[in-house]
Amino acid sequence: MVLSSSAVIAESEFDFEELMNDVETKIQEVQNNIAAKDANTAVTQAKQLQDEFKLVEGFFAKRGNADDATHNAKEYQDKAANIQNALAAGDFDTAAVAANDFSKQCRGACHDKYKPL
Repeated sequence: MVLSSSAVIAESEFDFEELMNDVETKIQEVQNNIAAKDANTAVTQAKQLQDEFKLVEGFFAKRGNADDATHNAKEYQDKAANIQNALAAGDFDTAAVAANDFSKQCRGACHDKYKPL
């Protein structure tokens, strides 16, 4: 119960535009850390991206009439998990491809339709 309460509180308190700016910065940092072979930092940042897209999913689910955005948010959680899994396996090449895909798809999937809110 405490965990779900925390998620609801966090979801209601975040600034969507600020979060999206953080996502843009963080995926660039993930890509840079993968290139620098800093798996620990990249994994931590990819986990943060995953958590941030859980908030995005909740934001659009609550907003309603945005099933595509909710679906996309789930896909980005999976993309962030793919980055983490590749890094855990020591596969920097696959992690780099996954991070690049995350970055490219993120801009096209929601930004044209939902930004600015």
